[in-house]
Amino acid sequence: MAILKSINPYTEELNAEFETLWIDDVNKKIEISHKSYLLWKDSTLTYRKELFLNLANELEKNIDECANLETIEMWMLNHVSKAWLQKTVNLIRWFSENFEDILWEKEYETEWLKVKEFYDSLWVIFWVAPWNFPFNQLLRAAVPNILAWNTQVYKHSSNVPLTALKIEELFKKSWFPEWVYMNLFVSSSLSEDIISNKYIAWVNLTWSEWAWSAVWALAWKYIKPSVLELWWNDAFLILENSDIDTVVDYAVNWRIRNWWQACNSSKRILVPSTMYDVFLEKYTKKMSWLVMWDPMDEKTQLQPLSSLKAINDIEKQINSAVKSWALVTTWWKRVDKKWFFFPATVLANVTKDTSSFNEEIFWPVASVIKYSDIDEAISLANWTDFWLSACVFWNDENEAIDVAKKIEWWMIFINNFAGSRASLPFWWVKKSWYWKENWPDWLKAFTNKKVVVY
Repeated sequence: MAILKSINPYTEELNAEFETLWIDDVNKKIEISHKSYLLWKDSTLTYRKELFLNLANELEKNIDECANLETIEMWMLNHVSKAWLQKTVNLIRWFSENFEDILWEKEYETEWLKVKEFYDSLWVIFWVAPWNFPFNQLLRAAVPNILAWNTQVYKHSSNVPLTALKIEELFKKSWFPEWVYMNLFVSSSLSEDIISNKYIAWVNLTWSEWAWSAVWALAWKYIKPSVLELWWNDAFLILENSDIDTVVDYAVNWRIRNWWQACNSSKRILVPSTMYDVFLEKYTKKMSWLVMWDPMDEKTQLQPLSSLKAINDIEKQINSAVKSWALVTTWWKRVDKKWFFFPATVLANVTKDTSSFNEEIFWPVASVIKYSDIDEAISLANWTDFWLSACVFWNDENEAIDVAKKIEWWMIFINNFAGSRASLPFWWVKKSWYWKENWPDWLKAFTNKKVVVY
């Protein structure tokens, strides 16, 4: 048994602590979740829609309280948290309003045969959730999973246990049957025991490359389907004739999204050689001016990181980049006044041989890369193992679209920030992912598509 501690990254005070479960207790909870599944799978579409609309309303009523939890547990700026919680409310409502059409039975004839096609549930789904968007990341998976008649057991990140309990409470307050959604306080050492449990039908994880590999191997070992998401190393491609001040503002604001710790926050900024020196000077200056302070204060732009380990990881990655010829153009040492603070850091002269070029730095660090022509820019944008979305900035929209077609990323945003919507597909390519989030496919992912021929 271990202890999970919720620590305020700004004050370093202990919010709360909880004991993790023994495996016998975990197995009992999973068995209870399966018993709930046997009832839940027969629930009507109308009933499920009503409950999830209740959940959206309940979350909306509690936005201030939930935002405060995110701020005291994992440093998210309070006003940013409120905006993301409203986005989560909208996501729940979108799936609630559209899941019936997506999962509706279909009848047709083919080759003189009548066919009935429909979707069936799987059983209990086990998901390991990340901490960077404690409510949104978890609910954008749990909502479609449960709408598709499954029940869910969640291991939330160990540093956000209060958030984990609040989500479970929101389901109960929304009148869901007991144990349709269940929180588990467990050590990662129990992963194999949980995945091997006969009632677990599917495994879902968002985490690092090593965790992804370990969980995938266990899912494969026990012949369980899995949806896994890991690193991202998105490109922010600035093209010739872009307005320099506009793209500097976008590059600053998007890189500091959720204090750098967002999957689709662009980590690599590609700049044409003709603009490079001016861009670097302006970008460095604006990054250096960012206000670092209390995450509850709306004037704050840079909040503390989630842990001391995060600070140590940043320093290792920056040192590695410097050893491979990157140049640091900002002050990049940890801030003494609070041990979870770290200033915004810019790495210049980054090339394909620099360590930061092909690894995700999930911290306040941006790599600025020079290119000579558009063919090199496209090659550099595509040169990574971890892909999600890219941003392309240019004054000529049609030319920007032509460039976007040649970029091998999944989603490319032109003259705008990368983002996500429930109604848009959201997925990764190469080593980053092998499934799709959001839109209809995300609902269908956790079902068994059945065909009856007669």
